[in-house]
Amino acid sequence: MNATHDPGKMKRFFVINDDIANKISYYIIAAFLIALPFDRFFSEWLLIVFCLHTLIHFKVENLKRLRNKNIWIAGSVFIISFLAITYSCYKSEGLKDSFRQLAVLVFPIFLSVSNPDLLKYKWKLLEIFGLTCTVTVLYLYLEAFKIIHYFHLPLATILKKAFINQNFTEPVGLHATYFSMYVLLSICIFLFLFYSGPVRKSQKYILYSLILFIGLLQLSSRAAIIAALIIMIFIVPFFLLQGKKSIIFFVAALSASAIVFFIITQVNALKKRYIYDLENDLTEYRDPGDLTESRMARWNLEWQLIQKSPLVGYGTGSEEFVLKEKYFENKFYRSYLLGLNAHNQFLSFLINTGLVGLLVYLYIFYYGLRLAIKRKDFLLFSFLTVLIIVSFSENILGVSKGILYYSFFLSFFLLIIPIEELDIGN
Repeated sequence: MNATHDPGKMKRFFVINDDIANKISYYIIAAFLIALPFDRFFSEWLLIVFCLHTLIHFKVENLKRLRNKNIWIAGSVFIISFLAITYSCYKSEGLKDSFRQLAVLVFPIFLSVSNPDLLKYKWKLLEIFGLTCTVTVLYLYLEAFKIIHYFHLPLATILKKAFINQNFTEPVGLHATYFSMYVLLSICIFLFLFYSGPVRKSQKYILYSLILFIGLLQLSSRAAIIAALIIMIFIVPFFLLQGKKSIIFFVAALSASAIVFFIITQVNALKKRYIYDLENDLTEYRDPGDLTESRMARWNLEWQLIQKSPLVGYGTGSEEFVLKEKYFENKFYRSYLLGLNAHNQFLSFLINTGLVGLLVYLYIFYYGLRLAIKRKDFLLFSFLTVLIIVSFSENILGVSKGILYYSFFLSFFLLIIPIEELDIGN
């Protein structure tokens, strides 16, 4: 086995055999992945540094790589959103949204034309990201237990509302659902490394996965847990295992899911979060005297807006304004005051870019899932599964951390492949 993959040598992440320019590119990307779970300032500036470094060392012959259609598929949602500014009544806001989403186009282009062979470092970079998320989960638990110890609270307080979901991620200032997406992808990375990666059957990957899964429960993102169950029960056996092993894993995953569900029903805070709050979100009933509005009630209002302009929507940048007007008309005062977005990426595309934009977004999933099945690419398939599930409850492309996560990993999984698979025409 290659010494660079020796699990006992942490220096394998920091010592690479390449020229100085390529080493710097590698370190910048590694730093970006380490910074991703933290303040967006670091991630955004590291993206800018990576682009500048790539331009400084740019080679003209790398332009031919732009013929790869995967680049433009990965960046297509930015293109369609940018074009939709032309008919928006809120062009200045649309320009702000497009500037914030620029990474969706920048990442596939600059990852493609950069000089280092990122395929050679793919697993190092992914493991760095997974380890970062593992350390972050441990740090969040450390912070939580420090508070429990300081106030002399019982250890069981960790399972109370004060330490789950958004309260758990407060020390890093990251939305619980987005960090759940990072954590779930990290679990997938470690499962792949355990079953099929360059360092197979290393028990540390199972330990990391267990830590992350416990953190996933603490984060209490319903969408992420649903995606996790789908991945564990169906996707892992299909992509990573064969024969009897896949059947045994399928049965074990079903059993483990039943145990997890039982635990959730026994812990009041988790039961409220996963069961009662989900029921409330999916109900259409709304008490006029209650200032809380369910997501289903808001989605009904959004659908009414969509029906008035179904083909092209209202233009990029219009979502917040047309929704606020609709909320006010229907006395959804809490949603109005908070300026809530669609909380559904599919509906968000319908509002901003209409059916045209939604079809582009859906095509990315269709293309990516089909490609993942063709390649037997477990990580790409799992990544897209998580995006699809979370898109039902969040505007992934409405916040910086969702945009950076989406744009980097979609580009990385579509483009960092063996040269013989590159589709760059004749």
